[in-house]
Amino acid sequence: MSGKWYPSIIDIIDDSVIVFDSSALLNVYRYSLVSSKRILNYIKKYEDKAWLPAQVKKEFYKNKEKVRSLNLYKNLDKKLIRQVDIKRDELLVQFSEYEKKRFSKFTDLKSQLETKFDEMNTIIKDYKNKIAEETGVYKEFIEETDSYLDMLLESEKVGDEFNLVELLEVLKEGETRYRYSLPPGYEDAKNKEGIDKFGDLIVWKQIFKKLPELVDDKYIVFVTSDTKPDWFHKNDQKEVINPRNELISEFNHFNSDKEIIIIPFENFIEEISDSTDQSDRDFLLELRLNNLVKRLPTDSFKKIIEEKIREIGVNDIVRKALQRSNSSERQHVKYLGDISHPYIENITIETNGIKVEDDEVIYYLNVITECDYPTTSYHSNIISYGDIYAELVLSIELTRKLEDNEVIFIDKFKKNPTDVTTVTRSYTDKEKYIWGSDDDHYNEDEEYIDKDVYTTCPGCGEGISNSNDAGDGFCTDCSS
Repeated sequence: MSGKWYPSIIDIIDDSVIVFDSSALLNVYRYSLVSSKRILNYIKKYEDKAWLPAQVKKEFYKNKEKVRSLNLYKNLDKKLIRQVDIKRDELLVQFSEYEKKRFSKFTDLKSQLETKFDEMNTIIKDYKNKIAEETGVYKEFIEETDSYLDMLLESEKVGDEFNLVELLEVLKEGETRYRYSLPPGYEDAKNKEGIDKFGDLIVWKQIFKKLPELVDDKYIVFVTSDTKPDWFHKNDQKEVINPRNELISEFNHFNSDKEIIIIPFENFIEEISDSTDQSDRDFLLELRLNNLVKRLPTDSFKKIIEEKIREIGVNDIVRKALQRSNSSERQHVKYLGDISHPYIENITIETNGIKVEDDEVIYYLNVITECDYPTTSYHSNIISYGDIYAELVLSIELTRKLEDNEVIFIDKFKKNPTDVTTVTRSYTDKEKYIWGSDDDHYNEDEEYIDKDVYTTCPGCGEGISNSNDAGDGFCTDCSS
């Protein structure tokens, strides 16, 4: 955060009304038991200051089942063990190639590694046992959360819905606002339809409708997990700077005696939590993780990816593509002549957790990118163009000094990513050959090559045309 645009929430809380949007309320279901319990406790703590627009209630129940899961803990060990087993199977397939070459003591190596995989599964099961207490009470916590939020959303804390005339006025205004990208909510027009795309604007207007009743309150604290550009200004690092000026101007135009504070959920938690509490500090870092990753420059990850690609043997990728190919694709892969440096596309970053050690924070990420190796194969006097496709997966640790704020850390990563980055593992996945096109060509020793090839000989793999078709499915050289 480059700077606070709002006063201390604790200092003004007694003179405020807190308005949670649906995304903020749903955070109660998004985290582990400890973190979710803390969020619920904060909401309960300031329940008497809360008020919720009717649209928030509607959107909460519409999206609740998408984020709520009783099996969050129940299937944790099964999912992790499944991933270990998948990697074990992939490794054993690759080992078969080395076994054919009869490396000395290779069987012992294979046995030792299989033992390590078994140990990994044991470690996962032990971890599940260590958090058994959390697992046992998570269902009770979810039931407690359901009960509390149902009570809150059925209480007088929720405002009235718009009548038809009011709703039509908002929809009419929304069409104009969205046409000119005027906040809030126009970003939802990209992926929502009908009335749903005007949900944010309805919430905004329902807050306005409530204001005359809030006689004793000087501040409206609107808490949201939606930090898209139709709510907030951001800098080049995708860091929230402040709410959209148009929103503040509109509010001030109609409400000169009150002040609105539009604040991201994570900042609200930071304001109302005890900064001296170690668990709260770790919780805040966890909350910030996804937002931090979004602000990391993709170009810096691309440099790391390029370095790893140079270390990966192309022959290994070709071999795995051959194993995954069907019979038709396999003919192209077997006769590859040229393989170009890959194009890097669609870099995806997945967060895998966070750990605080002494004066450092370690962020765990998976960086996944699509790699396309342009290829040319020569077979049966046909030139075939295509691509070897593979996903490159990098397991990465980013290390940040606690004394460095997020802006300083992002700047360090941008200038020299290797200073704060450790690649702990890299591998390719989903290798396959993608056929592009064929071209006929002339052979230096022959005047012309027949271009009417319509199948291949199962004996030698040569193309079959009218000139060499034996009539029994084979070429004339292989025909019995």
